[in-house]
Amino acid sequence: MKPTTVAWLTDLHLNFVGRSEIDALCESIRSSGANAALITGDIATAEHLSWCLKHLADRIQKAVYFIMGNHDYYGSSIQQVNFEVAGVVISTHNLIWLSRSDVIELTPDTCLIGCEGLADGRLGDPEGSTVMLNDYYNIRELSHLTKESRLEVQHKLGDEAAEHLNIQVCEAVKRYRNIIVAVHVPPFPEACWHEGQNTDDNYLPHFGCRATGDVLRRTMLAHPEVSMTVYCGHTHSGGFAEILPNLKVITGAAEYYKPRIADIIKL
Repeated sequence: MKPTTVAWLTDLHLNFVGRSEIDALCESIRSSGANAALITGDIATAEHLSWCLKHLADRIQKAVYFIMGNHDYYGSSIQQVNFEVAGVVISTHNLIWLSRSDVIELTPDTCLIGCEGLADGRLGDPEGSTVMLNDYYNIRELSHLTKESRLEVQHKLGDEAAEHLNIQVCEAVKRYRNIIVAVHVPPFPEACWHEGQNTDDNYLPHFGCRATGDVLRRTMLAHPEVSMTVYCGHTHSGGFAEILPNLKVITGAAEYYKPRIADIIKL
C-alpha cells in the first residue's frame, strides 16, 4: 500500500540517547498514523548507524526512506559507511536508501527522490571563513587537509550529489506534478537558518550545497507546471523559504538528546 502520510524526521543524533528513547521515538511514529517515515540525515555516528537503521526499520514496521548527513560519517569514512549501509539495506526490506533508489511513487501525482549532498563550500565566503566544523576532524575524506584541499574535496562531493540528483529529478518531472526532495544540507542560502535568521557568509560554506541547489532551481525554472518541496535539516534551526513559485524548502528544527517527528507530510 502506498503511503498517504509520511512522518518526517531529521537530525535525530540517536547516538546521544539510549534504547528506551529510540523505542519511544518509534512508538511515536507508529501512533502518529503515518504510513511511512522519511529521515533527512544525521541519524547517528558511523559506529552506531547500522544498528540504528536496522532497529528503526524493525520497530517502525513501515517503509523507512532515508538519506545520511555529515554526522553519520563521523568516526569513519564516507566510502566505508556507504558500504556498511548498503549491506543493511539489502537485508532489510522496508529500509529504502534514497540515494541508491529510483524515483519512488507515493501517489499517482507525487514522487520522492533524494541524496546526501553534504556542504560543498561554495556558498558565502569559503576563502575567508574561519569556521572549522567537527566534520573536518571526524570524516576521513575531510580531515588533515589544507583549506584549499578540503574545498576541492567538498566541491567534488557536491558535484557528485548534484549529478545523481539531476538524474532523479529529470526523470521525476516527466511523470509527476509534485516532487518531494530529501537532502540533508540546505541547497540554498535562503534555507540555511540559525535562530530565525539566515546564516551569515562565515558559516554558509559549511551549511549549504550550491551544486544541488543549482540543479533544483534550473529544473523548476524549466518546468513551471511542476511543484517541488525540499525537506532538509543540518542547521538544527527550522524555517521556510520560497525560492521560486514552484520551489519551496522546509528546513527542520532539531535538538540534541530530543529525537522527534519534525512534521507529518500529507500527500
